[in-house]
Amino acid sequence: MVRRLTALLMSLALFARSSASAEEWSRARISRLPDSAFAVVEISPDGRKVRHLPHHDETGAVDPAHFRAARARLAQVTWLDPANESVARRHLERHLRERGERRAQR
Repeated sequence: MVRRLTALLMSLALFARSSASAEEWSRARISRLPDSAFAVVEISPDGRKVRHLPHHDETGAVDPAHFRAARARLAQVTWLDPANESVARRHLERHLRERGERRAQR
């Protein structure tokens, strides 16, 4: 029990630190983002889009703080199709590899 609470508090602290350094995106801004700004877009049974883990801005660039927040929240998402968790994970991991390659080229 204590370990779970400690892990939860550490996760919250990391999330708070990563999101505190970022400009918070309003719901209106997020709603204007294209689907490509999200790790996964699911379609609910009633035909509504459910977009998860925004981390690209309006220009398509990865926003570092929101990328970190997306990675931190990955396990917290309620997926319509549980297989989409691995799709989102691969999408976010691809950005990590790209970031590493850019750093290596410098």
